Amino acid sequence: MSSMTLLFSGQGSQYVGMGSAWYGGFSEADHIFEEAADILGYDLKTLCMEGPISQLSRTSYTQPALLTISVIAFRRYMHDVGIIPEFSAGHSLGEYSALVSSGVLSFGDALRVVQERGRFMEEASEAGLGCMIAVRGADLNLLEELCDHYSVTSQPITIACYNSSYQYVVSGHHASVAAVAGQLEQRGFQITRLQVSGPFHSPLMQHAADRLALELQKYTFHEPLWPVISNVTALPYTDANSIRQGLHLQMIHPVRWIQTMQYMEKHGVKQGIELGPRTVLKNLAKETNIAFEVLSLDRDLDRIELERRFSIRDWLVKPLAVSVSTPNANWNEDEYHKGVILPIRRLEDLLKSIESGRSSSAYELRREALECIRLILQTKQVSAGEQEEVLDLLRRDQDGAVSNFN
Repeated sequence: MSSMTLLFSGQGSQYVGMGSAWYGGFSEADHIFEEAADILGYDLKTLCMEGPISQLSRTSYTQPALLTISVIAFRRYMHDVGIIPEFSAGHSLGEYSALVSSGVLSFGDALRVVQERGRFMEEASEAGLGCMIAVRGADLNLLEELCDHYSVTSQPITIACYNSSYQYVVSGHHASVAAVAGQLEQRGFQITRLQVSGPFHSPLMQHAADRLALELQKYTFHEPLWPVISNVTALPYTDANSIRQGLHLQMIHPVRWIQTMQYMEKHGVKQGIELGPRTVLKNLAKETNIAFEVLSLDRDLDRIELERRFSIRDWLVKPLAVSVSTPNANWNEDEYHKGVILPIRRLEDLLKSIESGRSSSAYELRREALECIRLILQTKQVSAGEQEEVLDLLRRDQDGAVSNFN
């Protein structure tokens, strides 16, 4: 059982040059950018690196860009850290990145979906009927009462995002949003008008949501490698149909991020890793008083801490020490050579490859090391119960993080 969760940010976290601090020199990033360019029909890497920000901030470009950067971040995480999480979750658009990370959608299919999703949302916003505001410090009951009071069928307004205990986002028709904003400002609450193209996560996106539902039927959804939390229910998805329905409903329902974080905390998560640009989700976690810490790949000090806390070299020393120190009860020389000597030599080779900089991904190293130690324990005729106890201890990484390798 892992105590790790992977978190993926959504629209609004984009900036020119995003990701350049951590994917430089990572060859897989270039392959992902090339695949994205082939699918999208334009040079996404240049757009991300050089802008202009006016184009990068257009919904139809923002969404493919953020998905791509987030997938590169995930691949970098697996290469450098390689611990399988207990959950993954993404904020709004970030849910697609979470689904890719868990193997539900291929990167190519997810990119095609979000390209259309962004286009549908942009076209739905061209009428200019709605907007979004961020509200800080307001009591949730008051905010819900104001939205209920000013929302009418022709001019709906709703809470679009339950971001943290101190921040909510309101979305809807211009007139209704203006009325609620005026009431909140009179009471001294901080209001920020968001620079987005439309009233996302509100009933005004119904047409775009229905178009997306048809688009989602074109793609194959696979069983997740680990649970992905739904924005709509703040619970893990149960099957492919629930994922399609959740992505459809997400367009017109609020993002329940507070409840998502609370669910993961309740189910034993001790460490969150934010994969993507900026530190939005790290900051929201602090504001919600979640017991577990979030480290962001896009923050220099956090990347250093990730390398220290989850050093694959430091971890690999442990199975090597266990393989040598575990008592042997098997005196068959041939079995001992094949099942103990050779796996120990392989562990030594893995350690040398890390120290020489020639190692493969941390994910593959962790998996192979545990396979070696399992074979050694079996060959030495350690009891099944003791084998699992040792393997469980080895799955535990520094600071209580756990790897899900079997």
